Order: sequence, then C-alpha cells, then structure tokens
Amino acid sequence: MTNLRALLVEGVFHWGYSVRLISESAAAQQYLVPPPSTLIGALAFSLNLLKDFPEFAEIRTGQQRARGGGHRSGVEEETELMSGAARLLNVVRWATFAFSDELSVSGRAFAVGYSDFIRCFRLIYQRGIRHRWEDYDMWYGIGAHGKVYACGAGFKILYLVDLGSAKERGIEKIDLLQASLSITRLGAKEGLVSIRGASFSDRLDLLEPSKAGHIVTEYYFPRELAEDYDGGQVCPLPRLSEELWKVRPSIPPALHEHEEFVIPGGRGSILQPGRILVTRVAPGKAFVVRATFGERVETILVPKAVISSD
Repeated sequence: MTNLRALLVEGVFHWGYSVRLISESAAAQQYLVPPPSTLIGALAFSLNLLKDFPEFAEIRTGQQRARGGGHRSGVEEETELMSGAARLLNVVRWATFAFSDELSVSGRAFAVGYSDFIRCFRLIYQRGIRHRWEDYDMWYGIGAHGKVYACGAGFKILYLVDLGSAKERGIEKIDLLQASLSITRLGAKEGLVSIRGASFSDRLDLLEPSKAGHIVTEYYFPRELAEDYDGGQVCPLPRLSEELWKVRPSIPPALHEHEEFVIPGGRGSILQPGRILVTRVAPGKAFVVRATFGERVETILVPKAVISSD
C-alpha cells in the first residue's frame, strides 16, 4: 500500500444532478446517487482538459492477435477504443460519495429524486412514411427524464489513488489535485458543481475486518462488504468495470450487471446525510480504510481487491 493515497474532494451542487440508468434511452430514470464510475468520470474529464488528453483512448487488452502479411506480419497486442476515463482504471482504485450538511449552502443537505418532462426526438423510432416535413409534428414526443434535485447540497468524494500507476501513465500527484479542483459537473452536463476544496492524505490506516470492530461511515459501500449494519438504505448501482467505458463493447452492460450498495441517510427517493453503523464487516471481502486529513478522519469500506492488488 506504499503508493496508495486518499484524495478528498468537497463541493456543492448548483441545482442537483442526473445520472441515467444504464441501457435506458433519453427518457430514462436516474440513479439516486452518483455511482463510482461517474465519480471517476468527473475526475477524468477535468484531467483530460488539463493534460490535453484526447477524449477517447486506446487501451491495451493484454490479448494477442495476428498482424497483416508481408514484412509487417507477426503478432501484436490488441487495443480497445474506450472513453478517456479508462486511463484511470488502475489509477483510481476506488471512489465513494457522501452528502454533507457542513458544506451545504443552507447548512443542511437534502436531495429528492423526481422525473422532469422533456421533449424527446422520436423520428428514429418511426417508419419512413413519417420522415416528411408534413409530419414534422410527429417527430417529437414527451418523456420523463429522471433527476435528483439537490440545490445547494454539499457533498464529499473520496478517491483511493495509486500514485505509482498514475506515474506510469504520465500523471503526477499535482495533476490529480488540480483536476479534482477543476471538476465542474457530476453526471449529465447540467449537473454543475462548485468545488470548495481538495486535499491528499498520506496517512492511511488499513484494518482487517477481524480487527476493525464496530465502525461508522458516512460513505456508501457495496452491501456484500458488511454482514451486519444499522442505518441507510439499499440501492442498486452499476458494478465498476472497464465495460462501462468501452465505445463498442462486445456485450453491452445491462441492468443485471449491478450490485447493491448501502447508502447513508434518507428513505426512498428522499436523501440526506447520515451515518451507517457497521457492527460486522464481511471477513475475506472487505478492508476498513481510515484516511486522516488534518484533524479529520474519513472512514470507508472498500472491496478487498482494491487493497490486495496494490
């Protein structure tokens, strides 16, 4: 864990956010909280602008394929066209999210899921006979687009960053800090945010489940990491995988490729800051990470693979 660092980002939503359910069309429902892939994507978007990285990247798959004949014949490694966020696949080991009263404009954070009526382009779903100017009125329809209203609500994002892997990709520690301070949105482009601050913690305390005892966390985590807990609610979020960022995946991510997360605070579509008391961490599946930022300590639950692969 010598290269692993915690990066804490604090900010405020302008009006809220919208992260569309995977596999749904423009008239889609929303995730109640930004999933880990969205948090990584927000950081990657800023990093691409700061480092002048292209929007898409060719990522090596580790598989070999035969190259064309003639003097260029041979074997080469396959590459996959992905979103620029895939550059951070092994750099950001984990990302988690929490609402914060302290950072909120009014001193209290609330978020409410709802559906907003939008005008949807429907022509692509209609027969050719409708593709005439005389039928222009039939080209559009009304749809419900899922959003989360969180005007002025404060939030915290905690990234676990592998600085060694970052350096291999030409990314320095200061680059990640600058990129985190430059995050402008979470989810859809309308989900504007203002970042209040960002900082690294070089002090990480890693605890085995058997030694962790009872822990309290403000951040969401996969449900399978805790055998017994009190507080929060269960919400499905997409499983963090490179498939999410492939431009042309062989098997598109689907709704069944989700896992249940425990989200602190709130009930149903009404969210607010809260704490989860974990009385028993799942042995063999999780680690407890405590990151110290000055006088503050942030505690999170992370999958074992995040730490054991370091």
